Amino acid sequence: MPIRFAFLTDTHHYPDAPEDYGAPKMLTRSQEVLDAIPPALNAQAFDFVFHGGDFLCGGSSFDLPTETYLRSIDEAAAAFARIEAPFYSIPGNHDCDAQSGSFDGFAARFPYPDPLIVVDAAPRLRLALANVFHDCDVFEKGSGVWTDALDEALRAAAAQALADGCALLLVLHTWVLPEFSWDHGVVEGAPRLVKTLDESPAIVAAFTGHRHINRITAYRDYLVVDTACLIGFPLGYRSVVLSDDGFFKTRFHTLDLPDLLQASYDRSTPEENRVWEGHIFDRDVDILSPRLRALWG
Repeated sequence: MPIRFAFLTDTHHYPDAPEDYGAPKMLTRSQEVLDAIPPALNAQAFDFVFHGGDFLCGGSSFDLPTETYLRSIDEAAAAFARIEAPFYSIPGNHDCDAQSGSFDGFAARFPYPDPLIVVDAAPRLRLALANVFHDCDVFEKGSGVWTDALDEALRAAAAQALADGCALLLVLHTWVLPEFSWDHGVVEGAPRLVKTLDESPAIVAAFTGHRHINRITAYRDYLVVDTACLIGFPLGYRSVVLSDDGFFKTRFHTLDLPDLLQASYDRSTPEENRVWEGHIFDRDVDILSPRLRALWG
């Protein structure tokens, strides 16, 4: 039986934001985005939904006051509580208090893997939810660190999934493949993570956000699925279907906020917007997953 889920990331809620900051973000309209997410997802009746981090605008860059940060947590949590499907998430680098670097306020309302948790999201399918900020100073290590503890936990989860005939999806906030990145945004320790992915046949795909770009990389026999932000152009989220015959099928869905979408688009050049949006095959594509077929075939 096919499994259908949604992945969204980088919603960056900032109550009463004084400006939009860097493109394509539209922080002054973040409440509109939050309000539009639950009905859009609920209308599609997904088996589950997961979020790749950066719910908020804490951390560096924005200098969010602690009072506003705590308010943003409550407002974001209230919005995502309206999603009817089972909901999972990880923290991003902007989910900590901008003044102290603490994730305590966030962890009081959202899951906080320390460092990694595994959930049975659907029959024969598990999520490995990784927190790459569990043991680092987020102000100094804004792309996070792939630690010994994370690597050991992922290898153990992958070995158990393989023994149980389950596919495993890794979720982390920042990019995975150094050779496919032209600037910053890759998790520190990425080569070790890539080695673990290479050697773990139960891991079908890794899902990331952080750089606000749609991009799907078929690397060896697994996928790395980067996804654009939901706070600006192209203003959407992914649906994914995993089928019994081993196909990974994804479609990109834009929120029904045409004025906001156009305002965000107008902040960048057409060339820059094509980067945010990605190639058509970074948004809508059917890919045969050798690992998924081996596990489920």
